Amino acid sequence: MTPAARIAAAIVILDHVLEGASVEGSLIAWARRSRFAGSGDRAAVRDLVFDAMR
Repeated sequence: MTPAARIAAAIVILDHVLEGASVEGSLIAWARRSRFAGSGDRAAVRDLVFDAMR
């Protein structure tokens, strides 16, 4: 994934969180839907989401 794609994924996850979903649940759901994302991509997206939540 490109850095822009990682940011876009984090934005989608944060949108779900703002609608009332849990952060962890949203991350897990995204990871299961995004089989193309490698472990480094999943970690980067997770870090972006948690950084934004702080």
